[in-house]
This record gives sequence, C-alpha cells and structure tokens, in this order.
Amino acid sequence: MHNSTFFQSFQLHEFILQCNKLGFKNNNSLKAMKFDWCLETGGMWNVTFKNDKIISVSGIHPFKDGFRALFRGAQLEPRRVSGLNRHHMASYPFAEHLPLQLDFADNKPVYITTNISNDASGRMNRIHKSFSVMEKYGQMVEYCGDEEISYTQQSIWKVNVENYLNIRQRY
Repeated sequence: MHNSTFFQSFQLHEFILQCNKLGFKNNNSLKAMKFDWCLETGGMWNVTFKNDKIISVSGIHPFKDGFRALFRGAQLEPRRVSGLNRHHMASYPFAEHLPLQLDFADNKPVYITTNISNDASGRMNRIHKSFSVMEKYGQMVEYCGDEEISYTQQSIWKVNVENYLNIRQRY
C-alpha cells in the first residue's frame, strides 16, 4: 500500500469513527456501509474533503434498470447554502456527489432510496420527508413506490436529471 492509499484509508477510518460517535449505524463500519459490496457490484464511492478530512461519503451501485445513487450517504456537517434550502442542497451527497454519480450512470435511470420508518441515524426520517416535499412540487424526484430492500422498507425515488441539474446550477 503506497502512502496516498494509506492516507485515504486512514481518512475513511476516521470518518467511520465519527459516524459511530454520532450514531450513524449505516456508516459505523466498512461492513455496515457495504463498502466492498458496492465496489464488487460495479459501483463506486464519492467523498467530500474539508481540511484534509473526509466529511461526507456516498456510493452508487447498479439497481433495477439503472443505478441507486447516494447509497449509504452520510455527512458530518451540513453544506453551507445561502437562503432557504428547500432543494436539499445543504446535503453534500445531494449537492456534490449526485452530479458525479449521474455522470457515472451514463444516462441510465438513477434512483435514490429513503428509509420509511427505520431511522438508523436520527436524520433519515427528515430526509424521507424532504424527498416527499420535492416530489410533491414536481421538482427533482418522482416517487416510484415502496419496496423492501436489504430487509428494510424504503421509498424509491427516480431522479429527474434535467430538473435536478437546472436547480443545482442555482447553488
């Protein structure tokens, strides 16, 4: 393992320790994150750095007829945005990782899932409500239904790429 790989591994380990302290159960270990599984299925991971520390992580992997984005997305602090934030742009994964993940998906459909009731972080219910509001106003996501995924009831949202990219330009 060369130095940059060691450094990145150390940074990811530090991020996981912080997630554990914050009670983010889906991100408190590589196993909980399904880190290797995501890569083995043809996916990838995105991270956000601040002062040489990882402050946000999310993955993308094959799903249905396209990809599931923002998989195991977590952040240690909110992203700064000016004004009201009804478009979920205080989320590093939603604002910064999703454009990269849309490129990775190469014009295939992209879905995001939200937990309906199993809140493994204390923040997931709020995120689910945000997506419900975005869908209600016909913005960036379309509700596709609820389904059990990995033993958890989740709502599936299809990203309206054109609307998302247009709104994203404002931030």
